[in-house]
Amino acid sequence: MKFPVFSCFAAVLFLVSCDHITEVGGKVNELKNLRKEGKDGLDLNAIKEGIAKTSLSVQDLPETGFHAFIAEPGHLNIVDYHAGWCPPCRKLGPILTELVKANSHVVRLGKIDIDQAKELANEQRVSSIPDVRFYVGGKLVHQFVGAPSKAELEKLIATHSASISPAQGSVGKLQKGVSMDGAAAVPPPRSAQSKMIEQALKPKDKDWLPAGMSLQE
Repeated sequence: MKFPVFSCFAAVLFLVSCDHITEVGGKVNELKNLRKEGKDGLDLNAIKEGIAKTSLSVQDLPETGFHAFIAEPGHLNIVDYHAGWCPPCRKLGPILTELVKANSHVVRLGKIDIDQAKELANEQRVSSIPDVRFYVGGKLVHQFVGAPSKAELEKLIATHSASISPAQGSVGKLQKGVSMDGAAAVPPPRSAQSKMIEQALKPKDKDWLPAGMSLQE
């Protein structure tokens, strides 16, 4: 009878297919584990966290983060010295935040509460608040004290951010494949283990099928 023969062929096909599926599944999980550990390539989770951190347009800035914040390239870095008990600060804050978020591709805002950062406020000679300072590449390019109108703020931000390209910053560099130190972010050579995994993930040749059988494409 032909039926048992066909059943045997079907059984062989099923067993071979299961073995291949199991092999591929194992290799996929192994590759995922390598990626999670940051081996044999870029640590994607670390890159995501770095991008999220550097692209935060409005943040409460601690004293220890001041110098790194104002030196970040590719942005107009605005520092707002303020305090909760200051009425002009409470008036200016929401307007400044709105304008910075609207231009977040090139502008960042670091808010410093002088009651929480007394040493820094003294070091930077902050005598009246709100005291707002604009930095480009770590250099002070503009400063004002008080609460100007929204239109005046828009003009100031537009003027001092006009020549800035986001590609100069760390986010732009990551997107263009450039490392933080300016060198090309070239992934390290693929290891033999990784190559074996990738080879296992490729579709099998048709010659593994039992004689007389074929796959429909």
